[in-house]
Amino acid sequence: MIFRLLLRSPAASLRRHCRGAGRSVSRLRTLLLLMSLAACLWYPSPVAADDGGYLAQLLERAERERLAERPEWHALLHYQPSRLPEGVVSEVDADGFFLSRAGKGNPRDELNATLQAFFHPGAPDPDDTPRCRFPARYHWLKEVLEFDQDRLPRVPCPRLERLLQEMKPGRITLVFPSAYLNNPASMFGHTLLRVDRHGESKETQLLAYTINYAADTQQQRGALYAFNGLFGRYQGRFSVAPYYAAVKTYGDIENRDIWEYGMNLGTEEVAQLLRHVWELRSARFDYFFIDENCSYHLLSLLEVARPAIRLGDRFKWWAIPSETVRAVAEAGLIDEIRFRPARNTLLQERMRLMESSLQDLAKGVSLGEVAADSDSLRRLDPLQQARVLELSLDYLAYRNSPRFGAKEQDPRQVSELLLARSRLEVPDQTPSMTAPEVWPGDGHKPARARVAYGIEERRQFVELAASPAYHDILDPEGGYTPGARITLFRGAVRYYPEADKAELEQLDLIELMSLSSWNRFMHPVSWKVALGVARKHPAVSDSLLLGKFSGGAGISHDLSRHTSAYAFAEGALELSDRFDFFAAPGLGPRVGILHDVSERWRIGASFLWQLFFLKERRSDYEAGIGNRYTLNAQNVAGLDLEWKREFGNSFPGVKLYWQHHF
Repeated sequence: MIFRLLLRSPAASLRRHCRGAGRSVSRLRTLLLLMSLAACLWYPSPVAADDGGYLAQLLERAERERLAERPEWHALLHYQPSRLPEGVVSEVDADGFFLSRAGKGNPRDELNATLQAFFHPGAPDPDDTPRCRFPARYHWLKEVLEFDQDRLPRVPCPRLERLLQEMKPGRITLVFPSAYLNNPASMFGHTLLRVDRHGESKETQLLAYTINYAADTQQQRGALYAFNGLFGRYQGRFSVAPYYAAVKTYGDIENRDIWEYGMNLGTEEVAQLLRHVWELRSARFDYFFIDENCSYHLLSLLEVARPAIRLGDRFKWWAIPSETVRAVAEAGLIDEIRFRPARNTLLQERMRLMESSLQDLAKGVSLGEVAADSDSLRRLDPLQQARVLELSLDYLAYRNSPRFGAKEQDPRQVSELLLARSRLEVPDQTPSMTAPEVWPGDGHKPARARVAYGIEERRQFVELAASPAYHDILDPEGGYTPGARITLFRGAVRYYPEADKAELEQLDLIELMSLSSWNRFMHPVSWKVALGVARKHPAVSDSLLLGKFSGGAGISHDLSRHTSAYAFAEGALELSDRFDFFAAPGLGPRVGILHDVSERWRIGASFLWQLFFLKERRSDYEAGIGNRYTLNAQNVAGLDLEWKREFGNSFPGVKLYWQHHF
């Protein structure tokens, strides 16, 4: 890399010029020119096309105005404060992104090297010149230093100009596909940018381009995938792709609702953002699932467009995609919000608007059990026939998506259903989906702190609990995926005043739950998994802190729009040095019900029974009712009632708490 930079530097061009001059003079003057060549090598000038010291003037003005300290320059180079040593360091991890050897940690050297590079006379490929490799840098420096472009080399950038002409950028839209728990990298959601053309309508937006940042995982999965993602062992890169590909992946295959946030960036701000995307073609970043992820680095593009907002400063330790949406909204960048429902969301809405007998008929038609021209279908009025056929087509597409292992739909069956539908002189019956009132980024904040007072085993306690993320099934659902629980690093400490003693009550490293409704058409598996430590009570005066891993699978069903029930087969593994074999496996059922009494009040009741076998033989159970009442967007009050049996010791408990989200 060092030799390649030298070959492309202005000093290298000057040395080639000196050598060329030496070949064209007499022997007597050759010695003098060789001496000049030595001077070129030992004291290289960085300028090949400088006009009367113009570069020196620009360098002096940049130093005088301290441009290297400006937020615009730091945004272009992705500089962030460095903890050790003091200063800044760029988050870009590719040497080719820097024109100075010290550029990754020295903004001043990189700015000087950039100005010097702009005086390079050219390259065989014009798109490979510094002016065309870094058009956003050039544009900003040209504006602030007021370049006299007649005194710099004129360099066209044909590929960049063709790209911008093809994209015809007019507006930038932030796109948020909702959370998808079955993929660890997307269980908090995802963000990307869409470049809308000038004058583009809603119907043609699928043809727009998207800017996406993602890790190159080489299709790895499992524990290695999680390890590499957590510790930055993947390389992240920006890419450009058509929007219809994203809609197909997120909305049709993964069945994730998509939110679109139109932003009020000006024409020049959009142009500068796209120039910087061009600069990042060959750049790479170390990808971290927790902080330097898809959403975090998209914020850096918005900072280049509008440097004063400094969105990345809000995310020092982790960057949750929905929270980056909140940050963009709070910065005043969003002026329009649209909702694009996923395929299964539309499917469920069609079902809700039809009586059960018509649903059964539509399913039979989709499965090929009932012909499209059968008497049972013809007996219906045209409107009902249209609804049945459209539901059949939607269900056929749902079943044959790659998510379920199918490669493609049966073209003969599809054509028969489409032909039958075309014979009906009835308008399209696709239901009009109203966007939920609360959008991702506008719901409760993910971190929470809780203060509680309770009584357990006749002992009073005060409990302090906290977690940095993210959402519980009893939390207000607005802005989050219904039926999903994602909790990370939740800890609780209890203080018992009578004994003047404090104890760690609970520490959950991770707890996930996905409750996806089972119905006539969709048969998803609901599941849960948890890992952490918890305290149990073998006796009234005794407690035991043990490690615990649990997981289960089952089904969930929506009994109504406000009530759902679930049932799991759940296993557990408890670890303690007080056990004979250190580990105690257990197995048993868990059942529960969730009910929204009102928009603010949600109740959850559950019962878990587990039989522990091998040496640690016992049966434990816990029954509880949780009440959570929403006071406002970021505060809730709760009341938990429970009855437990642990190691043969049965006891009740009650806890009243206040929880604040931040």
